[in-house]
Amino acid sequence: MPYTYRVFDSIDDVDLASWERVRSESAVSIFTDPRFIAAAEASMKQSCRFWYVVVYDDGRPAAFACLTGMTIDLATLADPRLAWVIRHTPGMLSRFRKLKVIMCGLPGSPGEKCLALTPTNISAQVLSLLDAALCDLAARSAMDVIAFKEFGKDDLEWMSPLLSSGYRCITSLPMNLFRPSFPDFSHYCAALKTRYRQQINRSTRKLTNTGVELAVLTNPQDILRAYTPEVHALYYQMAAKADLNLEILPIKFFQELTSRLVDEIELITYSKDSRIIAFGWCLHAGATYSMLYAGIDYQLNDELDLYFNLMYAGLDRALRKGVSRIEVGQAAGVFKARLGCYSEPLYVFAKGLGPLMSRIIHYGAGLLIAQVPAHRPSDVFKSSVDIVRSGAKPVDHGSLVS
Repeated sequence: MPYTYRVFDSIDDVDLASWERVRSESAVSIFTDPRFIAAAEASMKQSCRFWYVVVYDDGRPAAFACLTGMTIDLATLADPRLAWVIRHTPGMLSRFRKLKVIMCGLPGSPGEKCLALTPTNISAQVLSLLDAALCDLAARSAMDVIAFKEFGKDDLEWMSPLLSSGYRCITSLPMNLFRPSFPDFSHYCAALKTRYRQQINRSTRKLTNTGVELAVLTNPQDILRAYTPEVHALYYQMAAKADLNLEILPIKFFQELTSRLVDEIELITYSKDSRIIAFGWCLHAGATYSMLYAGIDYQLNDELDLYFNLMYAGLDRALRKGVSRIEVGQAAGVFKARLGCYSEPLYVFAKGLGPLMSRIIHYGAGLLIAQVPAHRPSDVFKSSVDIVRSGAKPVDHGSLVS
């Protein structure tokens, strides 16, 4: 029997037994968990459309994909040169500012793919079916572009069949990661060279005797009570300064995550005079700790180094969890490299629909997503002998280089 597939319009209608079987047999993240998907769907359905595809091999579930249809403002996504032209050209190019995109991916899943198949050696057959499903949905929804996001270097080989179907491989924002070689942030600081430790101390001292209080909220009711529209407005402040904005998430997205991912979601907050002035959403799932979205009162940021101190608090929380992978997001790569973070490159596969859009994607792919280089980690640590004396595990400096 040939490969077949089914398309579902809601995660509530999906063949969950098949979905979970593929999840259990493939290395996928929590961002393909039906609870996360339901949170994204419930909160974003006013601005996005969602579909879910399950592929079967002779009746056995072999793959699944999350699909999202959305309108993207190219001026917030593209290379700054192209973005400037789009903003300042009222004529023909303005037509391409708002692109209707159907993608294999979900809102709110930064740096993660929403495609799973087992085993990967069936990718040619599965990707051919998915391309057919996406093309059919795109035609019925009058889409401009089809995209698969976001894949690591280890995925490129099994994703390569898409290239023969007209897709281009485009570099996306890299994911920054922190190697969990320390039991907590204080041990990490003790392992740093003096000038890097002094930089951290300068930031942390800015909070001394200010009345600013740190808290980690894990109880869903406490989180929902604390995360008001006024607090969410701090997320909008930070999103406006981001290197890349694929989507702006509503407050309902975070409320849904809190209600559905009860044991995994955490909210780190800094408060002054009982008002939250900075926060970070974090997700602890299995052996991975992901620092997701944040918000900052930028009127206080220079005075208190809120962004830096929020990052330090998140790293301390992640290290204390004893996880094997710490994801610290796709933005602020220069600062994170100075912390000793390393980068993993990520890629998007995209193709245009129709003769004109196909040419634009084919010849201008490199301009459609702002290119941010993957930064090598700075040489921040003392010698291995000094690190052992500090109480931390030795750091493999060679493995920190991506």
